[in-house]
Amino acid sequence: MAKTSAPAKVILFGEHAVVYDKLGISAAIGKYTNVSINSQDVDDVSIKSNDLKLENKKNKNEIFETIQQIDKLREEGKINEIKDMAKKDRLLPSFLVVGKIMMKYGFRPCSIEIKSEVPKNLGSSASVFNGIAKGLSEFLGLNLDKEKIGCFANEGDKAVHGTPSGIDAYTIAYGGWNSFRKSEGVKPLDNSLRINLVVVDSGEPARTGETVLFIKKQKEESPSFVNAIMDKLNNISQNGLEALKNNNIKNIGISMLKYYQELKKLSISTPKLDEIIEISVKNDFLGAKPTGGWGGGSCIVLAKDEKQVNEIINIYKNNGFNAFAAKLGVEGVHNKMN
Repeated sequence: MAKTSAPAKVILFGEHAVVYDKLGISAAIGKYTNVSINSQDVDDVSIKSNDLKLENKKNKNEIFETIQQIDKLREEGKINEIKDMAKKDRLLPSFLVVGKIMMKYGFRPCSIEIKSEVPKNLGSSASVFNGIAKGLSEFLGLNLDKEKIGCFANEGDKAVHGTPSGIDAYTIAYGGWNSFRKSEGVKPLDNSLRINLVVVDSGEPARTGETVLFIKKQKEESPSFVNAIMDKLNNISQNGLEALKNNNIKNIGISMLKYYQELKKLSISTPKLDEIIEISVKNDFLGAKPTGGWGGGSCIVLAKDEKQVNEIINIYKNNGFNAFAAKLGVEGVHNKMN
């Protein structure tokens, strides 16, 4: 038996820009997916997701044949067909992670149970896939390192989102604070600054896959316009990183708002996300921006100190939004004691 716990994540700076090899800054936060893996006599793999209210099982041939089909579609550039498969079978990406690991290290029948409290746009899928990858590493006696765990988890995210940068999967694998570039991978940050963040849920579903493709289409049609925005976003992320290193919380907030204003030019914000930012500005909070894929999902709001966190939560709740304090820089995916 193996039990694992995988955190959620927030992207402080870099969403969408990381797809184009720009700088991203991320942190693991204290919302968790718990995964349990047990041996079973039946010669297949069964997966039960309590939050999705879904359960399915596949035998070895079904899993491996599906992987071969998906790999072929990816080679042919048919990303939307893969995403359509994942929409029709919402457990397929989890089976994909299982299959990728077992094709490399050997098949072993098992039952997998998933329980997640991770909100959408906070790495909900990557948290599940990290929990599965870490659990199988334990279950199969592999002792895979964080890099490999993140790599296998990102295979699941590819099925869900099409062409993810990997920042979600690797942030959750490594935990703590990280900088990230697609060409360089994740680099853990030695960050001693305590930042008080509030996560505010817009109430709208996350649309990461759609927004990634929407920006890609804009880039194909107006490359100079989009490239200029991506360069500005990279500079803002660099300034944010310097502010983190210098313990300058005021400049972190300024950079957050600038990132929102710049990325908003690509028309992936929503009235609800904009309202969350407007409330922050109106109340002179230090900074706010959407996090994750935009197009819905959540925003992060920066508090000046721990005392202000409850004030921010109450203001957003009075405006009809769910909000909670984010515990930042927590441990990455790990084995859980029985």
